[in-house]
Amino acid sequence: MVLPFRWICICSIVCLSLVFGAIPSAFSQPVQSFQAASSSDPPIFEKQNEKALAALNRMTPEAVKALDKKLAKALTFYYDRKFAFALPLFKEIAGLVETMDIMFWIGNCAMKTGQTGSAIESFKKMLVIDPDLHRVRLELATVYFSAGRYDKAKEALLHVQAASPPEPVQENINKLLAAIEERTRKAFWSFRASGGLLFDSNVNAGPGQRELDVAGGTLELDDLSLELSDQGLIADIYGNMTYDVGERNGWMWNTTGSLYNKAYINHSQFDFMLLDVATGPWWVGRQDIVKLPLGISYTEYGSDRLYNMFHIYPNYEHFFNPNLSLRGSYLFSSTDYFDAKNAELDNNTHRMELRPTLYLMDRKHIISAFAAYENVDADADRWSYQTPVLGVSYITHVPFGMELLLGYQWFKRQYDAPPLLYESDREDTRHTFHAALSRRFHEHIFWSLDFGYISNDSNAALFTFDQTTFSMNVGVLF
Repeated sequence: MVLPFRWICICSIVCLSLVFGAIPSAFSQPVQSFQAASSSDPPIFEKQNEKALAALNRMTPEAVKALDKKLAKALTFYYDRKFAFALPLFKEIAGLVETMDIMFWIGNCAMKTGQTGSAIESFKKMLVIDPDLHRVRLELATVYFSAGRYDKAKEALLHVQAASPPEPVQENINKLLAAIEERTRKAFWSFRASGGLLFDSNVNAGPGQRELDVAGGTLELDDLSLELSDQGLIADIYGNMTYDVGERNGWMWNTTGSLYNKAYINHSQFDFMLLDVATGPWWVGRQDIVKLPLGISYTEYGSDRLYNMFHIYPNYEHFFNPNLSLRGSYLFSSTDYFDAKNAELDNNTHRMELRPTLYLMDRKHIISAFAAYENVDADADRWSYQTPVLGVSYITHVPFGMELLLGYQWFKRQYDAPPLLYESDREDTRHTFHAALSRRFHEHIFWSLDFGYISNDSNAALFTFDQTTFSMNVGVLF
């Protein structure tokens, strides 16, 4: 049984090109057709095999037979993809008789088992012997990429690219070069803008009854205070820019800006516009994301300026595995109304929230729930309240390439004082339902259908209302 091992040693030049064509590659293309992959300098290549043959000839027939059995066992593990079992056997063989094939097998096993240092060492040793082993250089580039050594990976790929490989190999080189470009980018941005038509059953969140029981008698509402329905136009713009300060999985700086505008056809006094800008540092790890955005909001209601809001929103999310994460957040905001008659609405808000999220079936189903506690401290007690908040959302893909979002939220607000015209402290219980169906066309165009329903039940009938909204939007995203 000496022949198989001697054959490997003597015929290593030919065997390498054949083996390289048979072994699965990170580039998943047969390379034996790439002539440069087998154009090694025979004297240099044979020098390595002469050393192996000399070592083999010094061994007893029994030792050679045992070595041949060990090689057969290692190859069985290798082709069964049991690389962790094959690697120590190949290393034992290399300690006695090391051929180019053994080096390659060691490098591949080390790469498959995450031992990047050992893989790099083996592939570099082969390239010292024969710099034109381009298949080996491609494998080396793959290991460098997985280790995050993108400059080295790019250098190896460009070296092979300069040898004018066949088109299938060139395509895979271009893909990995593009992946390196993406991984080493410093600035990332996104932009989305949409506009659409809106139907709103209750533009002013008014009650459905004209006559309401209040302290000391009956209150009769005018037409503008009752529930009013209208149609309108909506516009929504959002932009995001993230700059990677250092190495990937480290510090970043994120800035976002958004504009939402709602304009009614018949009741423009209830138009609404919100402009928000936030910026702050992020820290991104393999399983953790920490964000500290600070921002300011500006709001208009009707044709008047309504308020400015300063807000800070630190939050931390930990990914236990690819299918489960938990995010904790704290929100502080300070709101100042422009009109002096609304000064009692000025407030500071504190909100604490926990949000677990499940990502199922390769993120085709995303389920998120949250529990929060919110405290609003306004200048007037009748606008101050505390409330627990609960909610859940579900995102999935449905037929015809569409995405479906379903959401529900509940809260129960306990106000610190009675509202005007009432004697008991105000209590509101609200149920909010939201559904959206969206689809992308081509790469940058999308449309969506949105439905919303709010049911607010209050012990002060003036604040009891139902509201239903429908909207259809078309937009672009980049």
